[in-house]
Amino acid sequence: MSCPDLKLCGLTRPRDAAAALAGGIAYAGVIRYPRSPRYVSPDEIPDLLDVIPRAMRVAVDVEPSVEQLYAYREEGFHCFQIHFRPEISRARLESWSEAVGPDALWLAPRMPAEATELPEMWLPCADTWLIDTPSLHGFGGTGRTGDWTRFRRWREAHPEKRWALAGGLGPANLESAVREAHPDIVDVSSGVEASPGVKDPAKLDALFAALVDLRRTPT
Repeated sequence: MSCPDLKLCGLTRPRDAAAALAGGIAYAGVIRYPRSPRYVSPDEIPDLLDVIPRAMRVAVDVEPSVEQLYAYREEGFHCFQIHFRPEISRARLESWSEAVGPDALWLAPRMPAEATELPEMWLPCADTWLIDTPSLHGFGGTGRTGDWTRFRRWREAHPEKRWALAGGLGPANLESAVREAHPDIVDVSSGVEASPGVKDPAKLDALFAALVDLRRTPT
């Protein structure tokens, strides 16, 4: 099994983005959901994106309109990670897929802990699926680890998709998560923060060291 790509999410400062790029991330997540403590406003976007290569830029939002997706693309984002409630209509998912293309769409359903499968009718809408720890009170950002066994089962059932694992990941459990869940992408945010939206340099260094170790050691 190959080492997964690393996505660092919740970036708000150019200095943190530069450190992340130096450490070897594959994707940089920028929160566009105004209710998030890691929200980046339109006025702040140009300076932040100026540091991040276009192919690495991921706009993260919750159930945006198609018009918002077009606006994010105009800002210079390459991929679009959308968190959504599982009861949302398939037509809404299809509208996002048609707007940016399934190859650029990362869908992140707020699946309840008891869910054993993803609805098959969703799968054609996106090539990448992000599974975070479920929360009754919000979308993502729980800081808690999820069900890695379930994640691996879903990934093995649909190997044609890319699978991103999120939720409570950091330097201390990165290796365990990769070995147990076999993700294609690991998504880290609060596990390397000093405060919401502010990355801790020591924690970043530890994360990148853990990633280097994974790349050196067969999994």
